[in-house]
Amino acid sequence: MENSYYNHANRAYFLCKSYLFVKFFVIFLFIANVTLANGNGTSELYDIKKGTLLEYFKDIEKETGYVFIYSKDIRPSLNQVVSVDLSRKKTITEKLSALFEKTNLVYEINGKQIVVKRKTAVKKNLSSQPQEPRRITGTITDTKGEPIIGANIKEVGTFNGIISDINGRFALSVNPNAVLEISYIGYVTTTVPVKDNKVLSIEIEEAEQSLEEVVVVGYGKQKKESVTASIASISRKELVQTQQSNISNMLVGRMPGLIAFQRSGAPGEDASSLLIRGVSTFTDNTAPLIMIDGIERTNFDGIDPNEVESLNILKDASATAIYGVKGANGVVLITTRKGERGRPRLSYSGNFALQQSTQLPSYLNSADYATLYNEALENDSRVSGSTYQPKFTDKDIELYRNGFDPILHPNTNWIDDFLRKFSTRTQHNINLSGGTERVKYFISGSYFDQTGIYKHTKIDSDHDVNPRNTRYNFRTNFDFQITRDFSATVQIAAQIGRVITPGSGNSGIWQAISFANPLSSPGLVDNKIVRIQDGLGSVNPWQTLLSNGYQKDNRNNINTTLRLNYDLSSLLTKGLSVHGSIAYDSYYYSRKKYSKTFPYYLARRDAEDPDYIYLIPQSEESIWSVSTGWDKNRKVYMEFGIDYNRTFGLHKTTALILYNQSKYYSPSLQYYVPNAYQGLVGRLTYEYASRYLAEFNMGYNGTENFAKGKRFGFFPAVSLGWVISEEKFFPKNNIVKYLKVRGSYGEVGNDQIGGDRFLYLPSSYGAASDSGVNKYNFGLASNPYTSLMIVENKIGNPDLTWEKAKKMNVGVDINLFNNCLTASFDIFKEKRNNILANRSTSPMIIGANLPAYNFGEMENRGWEMDLNFRHHIQDFHYWARFNYSFARNEIIYMDEVQKRYDYQMTTGRRKNQFFGLIFDGYYNSWEEINALDRPKSSWSGNQLQPGDVKYVDVNQDGVIDDYDMVPIGYTPVPEIIYGFSFGAQYKGFDFSILFQGADNVSIKYFGRSMWPFAKGEESAKSLIKERWTQERYEAGEKITFPRLSLNPNGETDHNYRPSTLWIRDASYLRLKNLEVGYTFTGGFVKRLNLNSVRLYFNGSNLFTWTDVVDLDPEAPSRSGNVEINTYPLQKVYNIGLNINF
Repeated sequence: MENSYYNHANRAYFLCKSYLFVKFFVIFLFIANVTLANGNGTSELYDIKKGTLLEYFKDIEKETGYVFIYSKDIRPSLNQVVSVDLSRKKTITEKLSALFEKTNLVYEINGKQIVVKRKTAVKKNLSSQPQEPRRITGTITDTKGEPIIGANIKEVGTFNGIISDINGRFALSVNPNAVLEISYIGYVTTTVPVKDNKVLSIEIEEAEQSLEEVVVVGYGKQKKESVTASIASISRKELVQTQQSNISNMLVGRMPGLIAFQRSGAPGEDASSLLIRGVSTFTDNTAPLIMIDGIERTNFDGIDPNEVESLNILKDASATAIYGVKGANGVVLITTRKGERGRPRLSYSGNFALQQSTQLPSYLNSADYATLYNEALENDSRVSGSTYQPKFTDKDIELYRNGFDPILHPNTNWIDDFLRKFSTRTQHNINLSGGTERVKYFISGSYFDQTGIYKHTKIDSDHDVNPRNTRYNFRTNFDFQITRDFSATVQIAAQIGRVITPGSGNSGIWQAISFANPLSSPGLVDNKIVRIQDGLGSVNPWQTLLSNGYQKDNRNNINTTLRLNYDLSSLLTKGLSVHGSIAYDSYYYSRKKYSKTFPYYLARRDAEDPDYIYLIPQSEESIWSVSTGWDKNRKVYMEFGIDYNRTFGLHKTTALILYNQSKYYSPSLQYYVPNAYQGLVGRLTYEYASRYLAEFNMGYNGTENFAKGKRFGFFPAVSLGWVISEEKFFPKNNIVKYLKVRGSYGEVGNDQIGGDRFLYLPSSYGAASDSGVNKYNFGLASNPYTSLMIVENKIGNPDLTWEKAKKMNVGVDINLFNNCLTASFDIFKEKRNNILANRSTSPMIIGANLPAYNFGEMENRGWEMDLNFRHHIQDFHYWARFNYSFARNEIIYMDEVQKRYDYQMTTGRRKNQFFGLIFDGYYNSWEEINALDRPKSSWSGNQLQPGDVKYVDVNQDGVIDDYDMVPIGYTPVPEIIYGFSFGAQYKGFDFSILFQGADNVSIKYFGRSMWPFAKGEESAKSLIKERWTQERYEAGEKITFPRLSLNPNGETDHNYRPSTLWIRDASYLRLKNLEVGYTFTGGFVKRLNLNSVRLYFNGSNLFTWTDVVDLDPEAPSRSGNVEINTYPLQKVYNIGLNINF
């Protein structure tokens, strides 16, 4: 106890100390900033001094990031000596105007480039009167009414221009009939005729597909036009359109190459698992690496989407090799928002949603259940030769049907009785951003709450067993420009969550619902759990829900990052900088489990008064008991890097060399030893004239899992790009505006098999599995003491080495029709060798578990496309996007026992390929059953009868057995995924819709998911009404199910063997999201001093078109086997409000 108290006290002290350190550091930086900003002359970048134009150019480039462009004949003029005051307080336009005032040169601002030209002599037209310039003012805003800071406003045909201020305003003297050109990075360049206007209000729209767009890559950023890797991106605007409880579910259907599986809709359990470009290994190590602001963090589903600036998926080796050992399965990069220079901007977003199950199973009512139960009993009696004795009389069936005896002859619809029509979900976020030249900030806080769908869960005023997920998010991102060359970033984020789950788990409750038949219990009677004496069936979902209590999990995540950057341009060479980062993450989890026995009652009819029914208590209600548990972990990450970015005329090169290391501490780690990681990262890029592109990436990583001499792996990648549209021979036209081809090849690695560690060493000894053969008996034979034997858990393998994935990608990017249509096409191939796996052909008796081996090869190949169209007709803006991905894997070699027939081998097949018999209809008569050429069945003792399943004798040996099982269907992972979205905006109205689908995917039904009367007493689905009977066959009715039988068994029963009868095509098309909104900018909005107010309605998972019955096509387990034991996925009907102050 004392140690536990001491550990918790130490932890509290450490966290408190860390918090105070970060707090004082932020205060220190803030004070330093204020001091620097108010010092006498210390904040100025320049004093009034003499210098050449070229020297001033270099100083301005260092300060602002702008680049001067000029021709060779201008170079001598740059030696002119001038004396100019270029203090930091002046805007870029003011500095340039002062610099060029007494020269024969002029300038033009084009994006981040300043083009320098000679003044041209203008001949005066003596026959016409000179036209006086006139002064105009205006405001530049985006489509939401937000001011654009730093937009370039230029008079077309001149070098006259200016930049908008922090309120988006500008003032400029122009010639009559002037036309203004407004440009800003990330927005569409717009031209506006001045005409007779003196005041202009100009709105520019975001250019999401602009080549100037910056894409986040591993440990850095690149211009989209310079990228040679395969990367998919999504912005915050697209992300928040699909209102879901977590980010992983918001990605579905929006990005090519990304597969997201949502297996459950339960609060706190509804996150999706992600795959990038399908499956490339036959082990379970398939999850991508998640990076949040450059730090590996797994809690991304707890991030509020309003905190996210962008999300990028890195897919090929060129993009992921820089992560080395961790990038084999692709990388997800999440970048959170930062502040921007300008006035404080306060925003609120909130929504309220109703949730409803997407698909629910349909079960037989009591009358149909009793009728078909008797039918199954009669069928079985024919096989066994016993006398048929019905379980339910005609009177029983009539009472089930008419409801006159609801207690002892109930007709319980467990789905309707157990579930609410709707559950609720609420989200709120408020954030503040802004900044000055010295300090930029983004501060966000949010609240999320989601409730479950069960009824009657409030046991008393203090205890409710309904599932619930409540989460609070806090984030602060500060950027400090301490001096001209020294900057710092401080990021602090916290996620505080509480998840309530029924004690039996949501899967246990849904299993009880799927097991219970409709006539075993009337359910709740006067809030009492009632069972029927001598009733059929022992499963009661109310007992499962209410008598197992609930558990309350409190989860706290704290993520902190400090990054320092120093620009060495003025000290060493232009473009050189260094940076260092340190991150500290802490997670703490505590669980309280509340337990209580909830009594149940036995219903029995009074023998003397048949109209009276006793409810006899069978147990006593207990008091609440509480048990506790906890877990924690922490991680420290550090990196140091050197960056180089330099342009030499038409040549541009960048370089990065970075060292990083991390240490992870957790009491749940195997052997209680902290997990350490270190690596070296390198990147080199070259670009000539924005036309020829080359990039080299490498990762050099160490691992704890391999022996000395094999611990470090080198993972290189190279990529090339050619922008054909920049060639002189390429005709300039508006049809093909941009064309780039790119290709990459590289290697990435893997060193993991589940959570096993130190694979080269033998593991510790421990207790054998709890079975009779592993037990020793001591003492008297009549009453022995038993003890499990101790065995060596696993043998080590000092020869283990890296699993490597060799990846190839070829892609084309093209912009058509004046950039209205953009498209990307990629073909990829990945081959893995030395796959780390455990032996599956171990001898029966060996004394220990065999070690891990490099044993296997697998190949994955496919293609993907992404099409984007965006256009407008005056104020009507419309867009469409389509993405499509295909990926197919093949196991080239794996460790498996040689089968009798090659078609039964897993090698050469897809991973998780289903195997089974081929369904060939039904035996419809005794003549078919007794035919001499009928293949003999190896199951059910070959005692078949009409209505049984007919299978194909694949090997034609006259026997239907396991040797006739062949690959059937597809795998549970879809080979094809696609999404199609479109939308429009007209003035304040906006509309968007997203369809998402999957194809080439299968699932396998078994157990209660389709088979009736398990254990002779459990549930039966409505779909068995289409069973085979002689009467239905002769009437030509639709038959989709074999004759009925009690207690079906997939191991011994002929009809229920794995076969194409139970395999279903799980392809689907889903209306994933539909949204309609209106943005108010005038009227009451201005009177309330607001910037804009947007009201919107949207829905998610609204309709699904599929052949899958009784469940959502996404819901099956990853292995594709289906039993109804998962909380259903949810439709969402949502109303939301966004306010910009």
